[in-house]
This record gives sequence, C-alpha cells and structure tokens, in this order.
Amino acid sequence: MNITELLSKIVEKSTVDQPVVNSYAEHQAFLDTTYHFQNSPRRLTYDLVTLTGWHTSPRSKQEFFYATISAPDAYTFLIPFENGMRCDLHAHTHIELIYIVEGSLRIHIEDQDVSLSQGEMLLISAGVMHGEYLLARDCTILCLDVDDSFFDQYIGADRRTDYMQALRKLLNQKRSEYLYIRFSPFDQTPLTYHAFYTILEELIACRPGKKHIIIGYVERIIDLLTQEFRMQVMTEDTKAWHNALLSDIKQYINTHLATVSVSAVANAFHYSPDYLNRLFRGAEDITLSAYIQEIRLAKAMQFLHTTDRSIASIAEAVGYHNQGFFYRKFKERYGLLPGDIRR
Repeated sequence: MNITELLSKIVEKSTVDQPVVNSYAEHQAFLDTTYHFQNSPRRLTYDLVTLTGWHTSPRSKQEFFYATISAPDAYTFLIPFENGMRCDLHAHTHIELIYIVEGSLRIHIEDQDVSLSQGEMLLISAGVMHGEYLLARDCTILCLDVDDSFFDQYIGADRRTDYMQALRKLLNQKRSEYLYIRFSPFDQTPLTYHAFYTILEELIACRPGKKHIIIGYVERIIDLLTQEFRMQVMTEDTKAWHNALLSDIKQYINTHLATVSVSAVANAFHYSPDYLNRLFRGAEDITLSAYIQEIRLAKAMQFLHTTDRSIASIAEAVGYHNQGFFYRKFKERYGLLPGDIRR
C-alpha cells in the first residue's frame, strides 16, 4: 500500500461518522467551531508535530486528513471544492514542510505563485502568508508542521556533513530571514517516502511508542533533506543567506586546509563549482580556487612566524604537496621565499 492508498483508506473508513459538508467554506466553518483547527489567517500550533494530508481527484473531491502527535484520533473529511480555487491565505507560528507525494501543486506565497512537481518539498517559514490551489486532478500532499521548539530539543549539532550544519543554522538561527526553501530530489527518494509513510501510519494506528517513533522520523526527514535533495532558498534578503553560506564554506576551508579543493567544497555543500565561483567573485572579488590559495598562503606565513616547524612540514599542513610549487606561489604572493622569512 502506498501513501495515497493509505490516506484514501483511512478517510473512507473514518468519514462514515462525520457530518456531510457541501462546500469548502462549510468545511472550514465546521473545523473552526468543532475542532478549533485555526483556519484564521494566523494559525497556531498546539503540538510539537502535526500532519495534514489530502488527495484531490478529477471528481473535485478532497480527501482530507489531520492529526497531531499527542491526540489519540485523526480528523478526516471528504470535501467538495471548486476546480482552481485557492485556499484562504494563512501563516503559521511554526515551519511547514510540504511534500508532493503524487501529481503537482501550485501554491501562492506572499506575492508569487510557486509550482512544485512530484517528489519535491517546500519548507515555508513561520509568519509567511500562503495558500494552496486545489485542482480537479489526482494529487496527494502531506504537510508536516513542526514547532520551533522541536529544533532546539531534537536536532543536534553533530551531523555527518557540513551541508547539514549549514541547513541546521538556517532552520535554527535564520528562520525569520527566508520565505521558503525548495528541495528538489537528485533522483529517487525512497528513504524520504518511507519516513513520511511511517509517520502517517503511526498517526493512524496510534500504537504505544507513537510519539517517539514520529519524532525520530521527523528528525530523519530533516537529515534526508541534505542527502536526497538539492536546496534553493528564496529569502527576503538574499544577501543574508549568501553571507551565511560563505561563512560556513570559509569555516570548512579552514578546517580542511590540508586537503580542501573546489570539488570537495562543491560536494560538501551540494552546489556546483560554477555557482560557488560566482558566489565568491561577488563577495570576495576572486574565485573560490583563488580564495583557497590565499588562505593557504596566509596560514603558511602564520606558521613561519609563530612556529619552528620545517618549511616542508608547513607546506604539507596547508595543502601543498609539491614543495617547488609552494615556493613559487609563496614568492608570487609575498615577494620572498619562505626561507627568507625565517632569516
């Protein structure tokens, strides 16, 4: 059974006892008065993690699912809608991660429309106004809403990649600076699909240990964003994001000075060498390769002044494995040979 089938099964099973709604407005009014679902423009989160899911069909019917990590029951509805309608604009007090399980989605964010294809994800920042369009065609969407406190409690600093550290900084420290982040898959994303399927299944089954399993899989999804997807950030201030990325790359270069290369930086941060070179030209007026050379030579000069290490050892430590090349580059930069500094 896939996610769409699982979602349809639980909606079909559960909506037998639910009142019939004849329009989307009637559905929203029912949620507001009965479940306090917060369909107001500013929606609050009453739980650490909530999941909203829906499937639209060519019959202009929406199978709708809503559950929280702590509640024992999920809310399900079968709702008629007008083809092409846009849901009311709203914002959350938390981040929302939208996963396009099947089909495609068009969503209005602030003053623009964004189209997403199957397999893509969109992370919308807290406080950003948005509303999804509903179309009469097969489409399955899962929306994972995560309270800010989740990142402080469960997302640790020790991660396998420098890119993960950059993403964690963005989520934890710069949530107010971006509108949304788009995640496009490199290829197939079986681990991400499985994680979302498990969360949906656990929310439906409501078995012992549900909370711990869901928290673990939400953390896994955040980590998988760095492995199965490439990232595109849309910010209110693009410069702020570029500065944050530059800071992380510079830290990476200093930490891996003996072995770093342009291709290594590109692989660590999931950006092409051409993009990184443009980034550094704009900020430092030199290419990334030239910046690495500058840092290596500056570090070599520092070692010459502050240590008694041999010149050969210093060259190796800063990433020059050909001593003749090191001598030539050092003299080009400083007008002296390394040995002259020691005299």
